[in-house]
Amino acid sequence: MPWSPWCALALSLTCVGNAAASIDICSQPEAERHVAVAYYDQAESDFEGGTGRTSRVNYKTDLLLEPNDSWAFGFGHRSTILKVDGISLQTNGYLHSFFFPVHKTQRSENRGFRISFAPALSGSSNVTKDAGQYSRDSFQLLAAVVWQRQLSRRLGLRYGLCGDHRLGGYQVYPLIAFEWQPHPRWAINLGFPAAQLSYKVSTRVSSYLRISPDGNEWHVKDKSLERQSQLIYEAYLLEWAFRWRVLKDMSLTVSVGREFDARYEMTLADNSRIRVSNDPATRLGLALAWFF
Repeated sequence: MPWSPWCALALSLTCVGNAAASIDICSQPEAERHVAVAYYDQAESDFEGGTGRTSRVNYKTDLLLEPNDSWAFGFGHRSTILKVDGISLQTNGYLHSFFFPVHKTQRSENRGFRISFAPALSGSSNVTKDAGQYSRDSFQLLAAVVWQRQLSRRLGLRYGLCGDHRLGGYQVYPLIAFEWQPHPRWAINLGFPAAQLSYKVSTRVSSYLRISPDGNEWHVKDKSLERQSQLIYEAYLLEWAFRWRVLKDMSLTVSVGREFDARYEMTLADNSRIRVSNDPATRLGLALAWFF
């Protein structure tokens, strides 16, 4: 996929979503073939009312291939280790999402169109490792339809519809974003569901401040595999990241973020269903990407 004016406007960073738990095919895909791995460590935080405490560790793996200018496809994995003190969950807390994104893009001089979809398998480890435990609730179908217009040399517009679990349970929602480059080093992406301020320090170094949803949903089972439920998480992530193109074919990204407005909807070991808010928590991240 060639470097598009919309990716260039955002200094290559709006094309990469850094949310750790969620799957984002709504954003413009990375403009280069790559494989990437990432690690995020989230600090402990309290449930509302002091009913318990939670912490999370997240891992990300992404592969994107681009056989020609119009098509891109790949594989992704999101792994979350959810640790909870004070209450007993139905799940073991080891949560996985595997997905296979496909992107079809059409472009003209000042316009563009993209349709993306990604079948996904999302569940606790005792579900995802055994095909005999799969059910309809284990699968997701994520999709996005996005139009792009270059309004002027410095101003672009993206709009469309997305369907995914980034806002918690599955939702179809509008996408709209104005992408403005007031200066060759600065870019502003203002819209919904994500917004970002980017700064290009040099040809190899960039930085950004981004806010975006970071929710997901998993089909989970207890140890006996007799009880099952859906674990739903929703939150917003405010994150600052520093990206260094160490070599022509490798980049390193370090980040610090703050998750807020977080809520869990989950089933406990006694089969009772709860919906509980979570205090804001700080998150540190490290990511490596190889381009080829």
